[in-house]
Amino acid sequence: MHRTTRIKITELNPHLMCALCGGYFIDAATIVECLHSFCKTCIVRYLEANKYCPMCDAQVHKTRPLLSIRSDRTLQDVVYKLVPGLFTDEMKRRREFYAAYPVAEGECSPMAPTFPPCAVP
Repeated sequence: MHRTTRIKITELNPHLMCALCGGYFIDAATIVECLHSFCKTCIVRYLEANKYCPMCDAQVHKTRPLLSIRSDRTLQDVVYKLVPGLFTDEMKRRREFYAAYPVAEGECSPMAPTFPPCAVP
């Protein structure tokens, strides 16, 4: 006989929320040295000025800290499944942003992968 246990989302929030912005993960990224996760934009912005994890002070790559973060699609999928409406709201925000700031023809867009991949100047 299987018993199902209901867990409130508030009990899971510490595992689904970014310690830097306080919101649910958007484009979750994990630091490979310590496995702490954050929103991608939050951790990139943080690592521009710091070389240590904001949670545990583990040193992130000495010279190029951005090499030590990886997208965490599994965690992001879990967040989108557990938080009602988050995926829909995020996609709406992105559509509105790209409508307000269209990409010039021939330039790279993060929403549309290209082949060959875009070169970073």
